[in-house]
Amino acid sequence: MTFILVLLIVTVAGAEKAPQLVLERMNGPTFSLEKALDSGPVVFDFWATWCKPCIKGLPKMQEVAKQYAGKGVQFFTINVDGPRNRPKVRPFMKRYKIELPVLLDNTNEVLQLFHLAGVPATLAVAADGTVFYRHEGYRPGDAEKLVKQLDKLLAVEEK
Repeated sequence: MTFILVLLIVTVAGAEKAPQLVLERMNGPTFSLEKALDSGPVVFDFWATWCKPCIKGLPKMQEVAKQYAGKGVQFFTINVDGPRNRPKVRPFMKRYKIELPVLLDNTNEVLQLFHLAGVPATLAVAADGTVFYRHEGYRPGDAEKLVKQLDKLLAVEEK
């Protein structure tokens, strides 16, 4: 069962605030965005086992996550397959050697809260809860775009 606590998305001076949410993890205790943001920015990569572009994008996301290890940026995948396909998630991660933590969005509610049309999609939230990057789909070079945005964010947060 997935537990999701959602507050309204608030727009302040053009900046979208991320909803506070709690999600079930594939392994471990529940995930709280509010608690995670206490440790720094969070990057979410939304995906599904049936999504061919996700198969190309997830390894790239894992490379970016390794690049930012130790820099305070946290990376999580959010699987949107739903309860029926949940047994496929762990074998999928093993097959493609993806080691990023998996959160579960069984009803696609989180995808909808962030106004994302589908998968793959990447969303990054600054430590103050502001959504600072969003991207839908997958094309070669997308990981580099995310890196540029993360570098900008980290430069601002260090000041």
